[in-house]
Amino acid sequence: MGRSTLAAVLTAVAVLLLVASTQIGGLTDRFTGESKAQAVANHTVTFVNDSGEKIWVGSTVNADGSQNFGSLPILEPGQRATIEIPENSGPGHWRGKFFPRQGCTGESGSTFHCEVGDCGNAADHCAINSEQPVSLAEFNFDPSDALSAVWYNISYVNAVSLPVTITPTGGPAPQEGSQHCGVAGCAKPFLPSCPAANLVRDGGGRAINCVNPNRDAETDYSRAVAGVCPKAYSWSKMDTMAGNQTMFECGECTGFTVTFHGNGTPPVAPAQPQPQPQQQETQAAPQQPAPPAEEGLRAGALAEPDPSTLGTLVSNWQGDCLDVPDANFADGVHLQLWGCNNTDAQRWAFVGGTLMTRDNLCMDVAWGSRDDGAPVQLAHCSGNPAQQWVLTEAGDVVNPQADKCLDIKDWNPEYGARLQIWECRGTVNQKWHRA
Repeated sequence: MGRSTLAAVLTAVAVLLLVASTQIGGLTDRFTGESKAQAVANHTVTFVNDSGEKIWVGSTVNADGSQNFGSLPILEPGQRATIEIPENSGPGHWRGKFFPRQGCTGESGSTFHCEVGDCGNAADHCAINSEQPVSLAEFNFDPSDALSAVWYNISYVNAVSLPVTITPTGGPAPQEGSQHCGVAGCAKPFLPSCPAANLVRDGGGRAINCVNPNRDAETDYSRAVAGVCPKAYSWSKMDTMAGNQTMFECGECTGFTVTFHGNGTPPVAPAQPQPQPQQQETQAAPQQPAPPAEEGLRAGALAEPDPSTLGTLVSNWQGDCLDVPDANFADGVHLQLWGCNNTDAQRWAFVGGTLMTRDNLCMDVAWGSRDDGAPVQLAHCSGNPAQQWVLTEAGDVVNPQADKCLDIKDWNPEYGARLQIWECRGTVNQKWHRA
């Protein structure tokens, strides 16, 4: 091979190596870029309105360059909406609070204002960076955090308007009592427990807020809040108290769900006594059923529940309600969780130890099973042991025959989550309350 031929071959090989190197480098850059994009992806926050009333979501931000939102969801009862947090733009972090605005009226940009959580005259965002006393869901999104974690908490330091919870999504299942990826806040109604001196009512006498008289000291207000919900700030220094469960963090999650819960049946202003029509002496006054000594009563004769005793059974975890799918009242329908909407599909009463809904149907352990994972369904009421339930003071709904608890299957946080029985472990997906 001559010198000229060898030189030509070497030149061609060099060109091929250069092209291959460029392609491999570009491929590497593309994958590296994708990895970087995934690493800096913004978190999401999903707002869920389980309060039973319309909510205008508000937000305020810290004075550290965090960018406030120019548009936020307005949610009818049962609706949900998701936003993206701008934590990777501007100053490279987002620190602020979200809160429910209630009782809003007027024209946006002009006469708009809210009875609770007012923050200016805009309907879809806060026109001013401050808010009237209200329940707060607080976040610190900072990609440069040493622990690579998002910090979050529920604050009732200024007031409790609605119960609020924050639930991480896309991360590990929360463990009961843990502040790592745990659920902040509680779904339990609070206004019925508000000290009378701190209760705020609207013009019609309806309780709408409970305002802290002193955010920097322990008061009757802070003690009442802590008694109902120890997983929220009740005063500004609560995080210095031994054993507190106020601040949470989660580095593995992709987002959070902020749920605005209802206050059940709040206290109302005393009504003026009205004259009652006289009854005939021979007509017996209707008797009201006596309240049970415990939520679940043992075996007894079954009868259709008195409408006045019907209520909802609410999960302490997500604040969703025990629900009959699509209001399909039929034998064998598996029960689920759904956003609380005050429909017949979510109305239940303890009767003769059973949990009964309409059409003589009861909550039932399928096939009378005693095994972990047995589905919970509707069945015609018979009072048999598979239909016996006890709501304990600890918030467990126990089937005595199986000695197991009503459980949200697979820690599913979404609407439509199925229910089952499982060994009672005291975890939050097994905790319930009536509303």
